Amino acid sequence: MTNQNEDLSPKEKLDQENFVLKSKIITKGGIYQENADIDPEIENIFLKRIMAFEEAEIKPVYKIISVNPKDFPSAGLLSKEEIKAEFKKLLKIFEDHGISYDVNENVPIEVSYRFLTEEYLLEEAQDLPIDFGWTIDGCSGDCPSCFQADYCKNKDDIWPLEELSAERKRRLEDGLS
Repeated sequence: MTNQNEDLSPKEKLDQENFVLKSKIITKGGIYQENADIDPEIENIFLKRIMAFEEAEIKPVYKIISVNPKDFPSAGLLSKEEIKAEFKKLLKIFEDHGISYDVNENVPIEVSYRFLTEEYLLEEAQDLPIDFGWTIDGCSGDCPSCFQADYCKNKDDIWPLEELSAERKRRLEDGLS
């Protein structure tokens, strides 16, 4: 018995693969709007990225980048020069895994290092292929809990200082911080 796909042209094979990928997306509850103007090869890349995103395993960031968080000493134990060296080493590891770091330029390296080693490495994320890439901007949109809020001018438009201080105090008292 011959493979029925052997009789298809490359374009027909691509169209068939795109149809299967769209069907999988729809079956998983996704919505896909047809666009006749899109090149089938571009659509195929797009559909494969959607599937990779949807099927990506969720795990701690430190596992995604293959590091042990304990390999990065607490900022309180390091000199400023040691923090700079460890921070640079960590950024290189992120870069090697397609992850860029772009927080507010006013945030001191010590604060960034603490955020990365004490919080970010322990957070969970999707383990996506390296070519997806992502950027750590440190902004969750929740100014009262943001590590860089004290260095961010954008929060001033959203949270007047008195309100921000009151919300931080409330969360601390409620054990939410």
